[in-house]
Amino acid sequence: MRRPLLLLAAFTLMALVACATTSTKLTSSWANPDFKGPLGYQKVFVLFASPNHNMRVQIEGAVVARLEMHGVTGVPANIAVPDSTLRDIPRLKEQLSQIHVDGAVVMRPLGKSERTQYVSTSPGYWGAYPEFWGYYNYMGPTMWDPGFYVTDTTYKVETRIFDLKSGRLVWGGMSDTMNPSDAQVAATELAKAIGDDLRASGLVR
Repeated sequence: MRRPLLLLAAFTLMALVACATTSTKLTSSWANPDFKGPLGYQKVFVLFASPNHNMRVQIEGAVVARLEMHGVTGVPANIAVPDSTLRDIPRLKEQLSQIHVDGAVVMRPLGKSERTQYVSTSPGYWGAYPEFWGYYNYMGPTMWDPGFYVTDTTYKVETRIFDLKSGRLVWGGMSDTMNPSDAQVAATELAKAIGDDLRASGLVR
């Protein structure tokens, strides 16, 4: 009776590998009712607020690429603005004004959480086995075919979109990304999720 259990374990592992890919979803969002779409920004400043430069390059680049797919020029902070200027608000305002930036997307990592769960290789439901030895014959091998543990890591990110002409918040959202293996892929998924929400809010087409 070991073969059914081994097959079940194999299928369970395949399902977990499939689920272990990057998954990003918005958990909450808010759109400013004072702004009516479509927004029509021409040039958008993109900043991922992290001390990790490599991650900034990947995430800002992915968001810029997504913007440019929709005809909007993206301005990644890691290229357009030196860190010293990011620390100086008057200089940053002046520089963004000089290059005619009219919108800004700012993303800020808020932390991560981990959840470990046990995955049994045995079925969750044993079926109809009213006779002891039939049930035991099916159940018994689980004693020497142990399950395994998987750990999911979830990163929480805050994203805000600002209108730089007025300085006001246009849209804000919180997102969770589970098991990211690649920052660019995670950022692309996040940008898509935000775009879908903006379209649902009528802020973009």
